[in-house]
Amino acid sequence: MLPEKEYLKRFEEIQEPTVDVVRRVANNIKPGQTEIEIAKMLDAELRNDGLNEHWYPILVHAGEMTGTPVSRRYHLPTSDVCVNENDILILDVTPIDKTVWSNWAETFTIGDDDFFNELTQDVQAVVDAAYEYSSTQAKSVGDIIDFCTKEMRKYDLRSIDSRKDFGHSIFQVPEGQTVDKTPLSDRLFLNEEYRAVRLSGIISIEPHLARVLPTTGKLYGAKQQRVLIFD
Repeated sequence: MLPEKEYLKRFEEIQEPTVDVVRRVANNIKPGQTEIEIAKMLDAELRNDGLNEHWYPILVHAGEMTGTPVSRRYHLPTSDVCVNENDILILDVTPIDKTVWSNWAETFTIGDDDFFNELTQDVQAVVDAAYEYSSTQAKSVGDIIDFCTKEMRKYDLRSIDSRKDFGHSIFQVPEGQTVDKTPLSDRLFLNEEYRAVRLSGIISIEPHLARVLPTTGKLYGAKQQRVLIFD
């Protein structure tokens, strides 16, 4: 395991290409591509940057699948789901380099659909506001929960995360240890169970928020992310 300063430096070194890969792949997605094809594109681009392993499986949620929790337990990329001409898409990657894993989740719109554009922008507004609040005022997990809850209601959004998380910690693990081998007790989630925990280390704010499309009654979601480092 790396000393704290070395760990933070290494995290920042791999976080930057992680974000770049997600955005680069998103810019090249075309209607008709399947979730599994997009996942393979993400994997290939990460490998080009020397990130060959994954702490958590690559997740791709297209269209109506954005209205299900973003989790390997609920939906892994499939060849049965394609991107449409006007669509919404969540990409979430977690590459690992020895003991250090990075993480980036972002939602993109394909084409020009007003509902999807507004949903994506509103979730980004919630996350940006929570980031600013957390970087200046929040002291505990409960502070972030309360702030995010207030903000999402202001935009008529609801959380569809399976644990009602608004994010989680990012931390070192033994070399090569994937999420399946990482005890839940080693992790910290921004949910009610951890309300009293003081904020420290690397905290990712990334709520999965959703809204119903009035014309169809179908639920669509978006997931945006900001990362903070606390002393």
